[in-house]
Amino acid sequence: MVPVEVPIQAETYAPVDVESLEFLSKMAALVPGIIYVFNHQTMSNEYANRSIAELLGYGPDEIKAMGDELLPTIVHPDDFDRLANHVAALQMLATGDQAVLEYRAVRRDGREVWLRSIETVFSRAADGGVLRHIGIALDITAEKTSEIRLRKLNTELEARVLQRTRELETLNNELEARVEARTKELRDANKELEQLGYIATHDLKVPINNMSSLTHMLSEGHDPLPPEHEETLRWMRDVCRQASEKLEALVCVAQANSFPVEPFRPVDLAAVMERVLTNLHYQIAEARAVIKTEFSQEHVHFLPLEVESILQAVLSNAIKYRCPDRRLRILVCADGDSDMTYLTVADNGTGLDLAQDEEKVFALFQRAHVTPEGAGVALYTIRRIMSRIGGSISVESEAGSGATFTLRFPQAGLQAGQ
Repeated sequence: MVPVEVPIQAETYAPVDVESLEFLSKMAALVPGIIYVFNHQTMSNEYANRSIAELLGYGPDEIKAMGDELLPTIVHPDDFDRLANHVAALQMLATGDQAVLEYRAVRRDGREVWLRSIETVFSRAADGGVLRHIGIALDITAEKTSEIRLRKLNTELEARVLQRTRELETLNNELEARVEARTKELRDANKELEQLGYIATHDLKVPINNMSSLTHMLSEGHDPLPPEHEETLRWMRDVCRQASEKLEALVCVAQANSFPVEPFRPVDLAAVMERVLTNLHYQIAEARAVIKTEFSQEHVHFLPLEVESILQAVLSNAIKYRCPDRRLRILVCADGDSDMTYLTVADNGTGLDLAQDEEKVFALFQRAHVTPEGAGVALYTIRRIMSRIGGSISVESEAGSGATFTLRFPQAGLQAGQ
């Protein structure tokens, strides 16, 4: 017997009747929100689904029975005017467009809930104006509560930040006042140090030099002194020399770490040279040094006291490191160009072995010579000062053949310190 194949028919289902009242009622009941139709002529709801009872505590029939008292009853007083303006603005809504509003409603039990209504035109009157609009209102109470809480926290945070900012401004103002006061104290202290430096440079150095000169005068007197007196004078000369060197080192270090605050001005080199020769009179006489000047440039643009200190330090070194085998000769020259004034001091002293000692020449507390003794600060100070005004100092020398120091002073207005 031949088996017969029976075709299996697929199960068929009837399509959903989307126009049936049962379908629409079921859909309206299950939608998670209030579906409503609002009449603009009567200012009342013509329809509301059952979700309104769960959300607001009023049944659909109660809502319909409220008539034009609906909005004043369920809308929060603080949001009523805003909602009324929104309803009026719906008259300008184009067909197919949507309008959204967030507002507060008051439940039957008095609790507040936040709603977000999304509305569109449902029907129009004969004149084209909106007769009814349909909308859905969603419960956004949790969302708005979080939003309000966040806004409150932000407001509190902003208030704290503002308060902290004001506190910081107050502290900053107090700090600025303290810094200003401290700066004034430091400025005054610096001024006092400058005055002390001036005193050390002039008022203390002069009496020490005078004491040294007196010891020389007593030694050179016509009547020979007893041996014990000669020994006392030698001791006094040594004390004066040590005091002068210590004082010179102190002044040099102070000058190297401070900067002149006075305006620079033309400095007469001849006048400065005369004062330097006066200050070094006995050292020059003792060394039997011959000092000549050739100033084709008569001025440098700096401060008289600084130029005097620099020139005196260079000449003092030349006298100190003179060669015992020949008479010391020093030539001081000044010339210049549009950028610099060049002040050179050339001597025929013991000279320097630059290949070996060049780094020591301008280093602090470094010396290229073992004897005579020295502090090793004068050339360091000069280099610092010249660098700060945009100038420089350099040396050319050979051991046993003397040395030439060149000081370069910027012309007026070119100094870094101006």
